[in-house]
Amino acid sequence: MKIYTIALLALLSMAAFSSPVNAEFGGHHRGMFGPGTGFGGPGLMLEHMADHLDLDDAQRETVQNILEAARPEIEALREQFRANREALQSLDATDPAYSTELNNIALSNGQLATDGTLLFTRVRSEINAVLTDEQREKLDRGKKRMREAFERRSQRQ
Repeated sequence: MKIYTIALLALLSMAAFSSPVNAEFGGHHRGMFGPGTGFGGPGLMLEHMADHLDLDDAQRETVQNILEAARPEIEALREQFRANREALQSLDATDPAYSTELNNIALSNGQLATDGTLLFTRVRSEINAVLTDEQREKLDRGKKRMREAFERRSQRQ
């Protein structure tokens, strides 16, 4: 039962973490964002947000700089997560060290999820500081509408 719990935690952390981290800035990666997914990637999302919130040129440039500054960290996390995913796929269930290796990957995925959460929270906080009170309120209303729409879709399924 312990192995199943660890495997489930590893899979859940991969699913939860892979979505934002797999999003490359150009939208070229097939993950949650990218060609054929309905989302054009953070670059397109930035443009949509900038238009929706009426960001001025200085705000747009600052937000772009924030995202570019975070890019190396995002890419490093994404690469580490990819390596973990490959390691998980290559595990041999008949190997005597299987449980230990699986546990190590699960723990690493948990740390990556923590690091990713902290990174994206920091980026959101930096972007939030660029916005006016009115823009933050408008952003909050948009997030609320998106949450409500997601909940409605989830209830229909």
